[in-house]
Amino acid sequence: MPDPKHVLVAESDPQALEQLALALRSAGYATWEADTGRDALRSVQIDRPDLVIVGLSLSDIGGRDLARILCSSGDSQSVPTLVVAGPGSHDDMSLAMGGAPEVPVTMWSHIDEVVTKVNEMFDLSAESAPECYSAPVVVQDVTIHPASMTVDIGGKPVDLTDKEFRFLQVLALNEARTCTRDELRKLVWGQEADVIGRTIDVLVSRLRSKLTAATGRDLIATVRGIGYRFTA
Repeated sequence: MPDPKHVLVAESDPQALEQLALALRSAGYATWEADTGRDALRSVQIDRPDLVIVGLSLSDIGGRDLARILCSSGDSQSVPTLVVAGPGSHDDMSLAMGGAPEVPVTMWSHIDEVVTKVNEMFDLSAESAPECYSAPVVVQDVTIHPASMTVDIGGKPVDLTDKEFRFLQVLALNEARTCTRDELRKLVWGQEADVIGRTIDVLVSRLRSKLTAATGRDLIATVRGIGYRFTA
């Protein structure tokens, strides 16, 4: 099976950086992260990515300027680059920092808009992903199949709703850390979704019951005051 595409995300806003990287990993891409333009340039020299996503308002180098550097041929092949700006950003930011106005900027209000744009750049359909972009996530005896949105544990299928599947997928892709409630809300329900009351708690309770019935153990740990963690 071919390796997934590698995407370098350069963004000074830590929240936007985390959201972009996590959404891309959830879509099947391998990601590297850089919080400054200089770190991004060093990373490109060491490990050449298939695509670089650049935040418009990087703290040290204007987003458009960095894109112009990466897209220039020089002594080596240019690197495909996408300049993005999240909610609250303005497309004139880079002009004040000497940016090149001819470089287009993708403004996004929902993180999935960036993923869709990346899929388009790699000529992938937003509705269907080839095998290398929907590789199963395997953690011990739990296997998550993004392409079919199915889960099996020890070879036995577990029936989950779309939201339950998405919630479990995000946790499994980030098994080494705790996912915050706000992060899960944005990634499972959408950036602008108004998730009220105990919606997340109810979903976790249902998902826990299904997973416990299939495994005899609790696969979701609650980190009080923060969020949830996958504990296969």
